[in-house]
Amino acid sequence: VDVYLHALNDESDRVINAAAIALGKSKSPRAFDALKKLVSKPSWKNQSLISALYGMKELGDPRAVEIAYNALRDLTSPHWTLGTPVWDYRIIAAQTIASLGEGKIAYPYMLEAFKKAMLENDVHGIFYNTLLITELADERGQEIYDALKIKYKDDANAMTAVNQYETQWQASIKIKNEKK
Repeated sequence: VDVYLHALNDESDRVINAAAIALGKSKSPRAFDALKKLVSKPSWKNQSLISALYGMKELGDPRAVEIAYNALRDLTSPHWTLGTPVWDYRIIAAQTIASLGEGKIAYPYMLEAFKKAMLENDVHGIFYNTLLITELADERGQEIYDALKIKYKDDANAMTAVNQYETQWQASIKIKNEKK
């Protein structure tokens, strides 16, 4: 644990990320406070926040829900636009919330963002919010897949994406229910 805590101050984002994940996996009583501190550490495109969320996901401490929810709702902080869990703090925030069994808390917010994107016909927003809702693994998510199937019924490429997201969501729901 001391090695991981020390590594959180390294200059390399990759070292910090690995240390945060290892610290979370350690389940040390010192982990949460160190990861919480890492959330606000200045970094390029919020790499520190991403690392902290990954560590909190591994730690499994319910105090991380509020931090992850705030990150999920943060639309203004610098971030990567690659839309992958490795680089996007909002995706790892959704994963952290889901891993703590609290997708129900964030679902209404994400549903509103999805509906807004649908009204504006914002394809990027529609599928980005679909990804986030998929990650939350909330049972109410079926309504978005139903809406997507209506909207994109004549677009084979979009339907392929919709079906893939729905399959991923269903698998996440199944895993979540098996853990209960």
